[in-house]
Amino acid sequence: MQKLFLLLLSAVTVAGCASSGAPKAKIPEPAVGIEQVVGPAELNYPYGPIEVKYNLGVQNNAPFPITLIRVDVATANSAGGAYTLRHDFYHFKETIPKNSSRVVSFWAKAFSWGRSMRDTEPVTLHGVVYFETPNGSFQKVFIRELSQFPR
Repeated sequence: MQKLFLLLLSAVTVAGCASSGAPKAKIPEPAVGIEQVVGPAELNYPYGPIEVKYNLGVQNNAPFPITLIRVDVATANSAGGAYTLRHDFYHFKETIPKNSSRVVSFWAKAFSWGRSMRDTEPVTLHGVVYFETPNGSFQKVFIRELSQFPR
């Protein structure tokens, strides 16, 4: 009897956890791209805290507008790379019309390793982009390797 009670209790707990959370929107997935606009090369390779500028591009493939509400970014290569980002998030309220694209710029805090053997090593970004739509909210994960060779 006690085993049945424990089994029932665990099933109710799992069902409760599975049903919680925001509804996931069922829409055509948007395309997301990111590029580094200002990095260590444009700042003359300083050693210490810097701010890196990114352009985040979103292509809305849905037949209705979607709203970019948040971006989380961090570097995935802690042992290498020209700089290391502080894991942080940035809030937006940028509406992307149906079947169109938009580019949003933002600055992220980082630590630059200065002039060394690392100054041209690529930086790998891991990010999560959060959207709201009339059909619910959803998120898209991306990983991008950004070259550090000056253009």
